[in-house]
Amino acid sequence: MRLFNRFKFAFMGLRWLMRKDTHFMVHLMLGLLAVILGIVVGLDRTGWLFIISAVFLVLVTEAFNTAVEAAVDLTTDKYHPMAKAAKDAGAAGVLLAAFYAVIIGLFVFIPYLL
Repeated sequence: MRLFNRFKFAFMGLRWLMRKDTHFMVHLMLGLLAVILGIVVGLDRTGWLFIISAVFLVLVTEAFNTAVEAAVDLTTDKYHPMAKAAKDAGAAGVLLAAFYAVIIGLFVFIPYLL
């Protein structure tokens, strides 16, 4: 039963992200577009590995960033430099993951599109 609850809570968190976090949904839609493009161009196994890994990396970092933002907002509603640093660091993680995904997308898809 405890194992079931762990999955239940995880799916509740995913559902919350999909309902409340616009950025998560944007990343999810862009990831879906990458998957559709992969199907259209007929990606090989290695290409799929890189594309799926990049998509999930962006989604995971966005989920962690949202968790950090929620925790900071719960802790204080006033400006504090450390609260700003925590939120900025989380956003930087998402930005780095997104840059990585774009680079991977270019490396994987350009040979198929040329």
